[in-house]
Amino acid sequence: MNEKVYKDLKATLKVSASNSESISLSGSLSTQDIQTGRLKFKLTGSEGNLQLELAEAYIYLSSKTLKSEALATIDKEYNEVVYILSDEEIKHAGNIDGELYLRYPNGQTLSAHKFKFKIERALIDQSIDITESVYNVSFETLIQEYREKFDQLEVELYRQLAKYRNMQQELISGAFEKLRKGEPTQIVCYGDSLTYGYDITSIDKRPADPMPTPNGTLHTRERASTTYPEALESSLKQVYPNVTVKNCGYSGDTVLTSYLKWDKVNPEGDITLLMLGHNDSKNAAETISDFMVGYRKIVERALSWGSSIIFLTPPRQKNATDFTVDVYSQAVMQLAKEYQAPVVDMAGVTEGAPASFYSDSVHFNGRGYDFLGKKLASLFLNKTILNVVKVKAHDSLNVIKETSGIQFNENCTMSTSEYFPTEDATETGKGVALVLKTGGKAYFSFYAEEANLLFLPSVYAGSKTLNLKVEMNFAAEPANNAISYAFNTTSARVMNKPLKSTTYVSTDLNWYSSAALYIDGRINTNKLMYAPRKGWYTVTIENLDTYAINLFNLEFRNAKGAMFGNNTLYTLGTFTGDILTLAAGDYELYSNGTTNMPFSGAALSTLEIYNGGSNRKLFKVTNLTSKASYEGVYNPTSSAQVIWKELATTEWTNIQIAGLQTQIDALKNE
Repeated sequence: MNEKVYKDLKATLKVSASNSESISLSGSLSTQDIQTGRLKFKLTGSEGNLQLELAEAYIYLSSKTLKSEALATIDKEYNEVVYILSDEEIKHAGNIDGELYLRYPNGQTLSAHKFKFKIERALIDQSIDITESVYNVSFETLIQEYREKFDQLEVELYRQLAKYRNMQQELISGAFEKLRKGEPTQIVCYGDSLTYGYDITSIDKRPADPMPTPNGTLHTRERASTTYPEALESSLKQVYPNVTVKNCGYSGDTVLTSYLKWDKVNPEGDITLLMLGHNDSKNAAETISDFMVGYRKIVERALSWGSSIIFLTPPRQKNATDFTVDVYSQAVMQLAKEYQAPVVDMAGVTEGAPASFYSDSVHFNGRGYDFLGKKLASLFLNKTILNVVKVKAHDSLNVIKETSGIQFNENCTMSTSEYFPTEDATETGKGVALVLKTGGKAYFSFYAEEANLLFLPSVYAGSKTLNLKVEMNFAAEPANNAISYAFNTTSARVMNKPLKSTTYVSTDLNWYSSAALYIDGRINTNKLMYAPRKGWYTVTIENLDTYAINLFNLEFRNAKGAMFGNNTLYTLGTFTGDILTLAAGDYELYSNGTTNMPFSGAALSTLEIYNGGSNRKLFKVTNLTSKASYEGVYNPTSSAQVIWKELATTEWTNIQIAGLQTQIDALKNE
């Protein structure tokens, strides 16, 4: 016998607030109707659709000896609720009170109707004596059952999280391995208008991207002259020609609206940069809980598609008074911990970004997006975000890949020599240098742990000729320095912005018989480069000369201290340049045709330089041959020349004192 048989008690229940009385089911069941006693209720609603397709039905039964609650079956096609009494419930002979509940996923519960029916005691069961009340489900049993279910759910959640964490670790390690090997690697930039490149005000803006999203949604907003994914790709291609960067940004998106636009079509990314949260922070209909749940779906889809993830918090807004987005930035940081994924604080990356980088209070223009993309390139170069190289004043990065992560092109070779002033890391008694032939390029990426961090490559040019280009962040426009008075300016608007690139030439060689460039060798202050803020940087060093040079390391100093707080006496040797190009400090030099000196002719001299506000300078010079001393003032607002005054010498002062004493004696004798 394949089909089961049932004894049914049926009723039509009209769900209404006016139907409060219990109805009696016609007929009765027997204590021997084991697995055949069935209740069937046809439901009708006078107050709208009951939405049975969303509901769960529960039957509650009660008598002198019975208390039970159990899940019933809903036949959505016929609007029927069907319940088969359990083996335990059918034993309880007597009058049974019941009630049908409908429970919905949003937490609502609806009492559909109360009902009554009877279970007759079968003859075979007449000898059964009820000595005490029997409860089908006690509160203790229910608590235990739900606790076990909760424990099972918790175990399953941790199992799923561990699965995604493992996927993340394997995928991101594999992606960076592909990148390091020079294999084709795709980076996906996923986000909202800040990823898309929204800019509707700048003169150089571009039309909307004509390529729709995978679900057919068209872009309607104009774009800046460049987007951050484009700037990221152009920078990385200098080191990794086989890298591509895909823009999956859509203007106005939140985590909830974004998901469907980019669903179903795997972008085939190796690494996905996720930057969402700005629009979510402004969406009154979305809670922080919605944000977290929606973001998890995006993360887990990317991982399931085979892409590792890096979280980016929303960048700093031009509007300095709106702090709501910070809450969502913190939520992103917590998600990064949850999935054990790297996270970049974009508010820190954009710290110091000038107002000229923005097209409105939130979005950037081409210069701003270019700044973002070129800064983020540092995450993928050298030791990458997985093993960050951090530097501060008086640190240095050598040319050994395993320690500094330096990368260089085919026009560079490693060399060792007992004459190199570096560590003998690869060969006993011999220092290490990177030889940059013509066209040689080297890249250092690092995280500056302090602001206003001056950097300079230490190089030796055996030919005594130099044509060395140094570039910060692929020549992106730099941020403002940390404080306007950092470099002794008295004007709040004189920012002394750092250079994005400079070229050192033969006259800048300042050490070891004018054949070396050295950070403590007092170079032209107009060519000093520094990282203005804490954060990510890439420094590119390129040899433009026809002769090779030896690169030893990249050294760091505190910019303000190195430029203005150093009292060391520096020996310049024969100096034929302009003293206005020298930084503050104490010098010993052989003046021979030196520009802006207070005397002509050749002489060994000492020179003291002090910086004042508004780029003013004070000079003190002593000619060690003639013993003459001079004081000079340079004020660029009034003169392009140094104004000199000769100071009284000791001998002249003694003569004057003797003459004054003679006059005093003569007065006494009158």
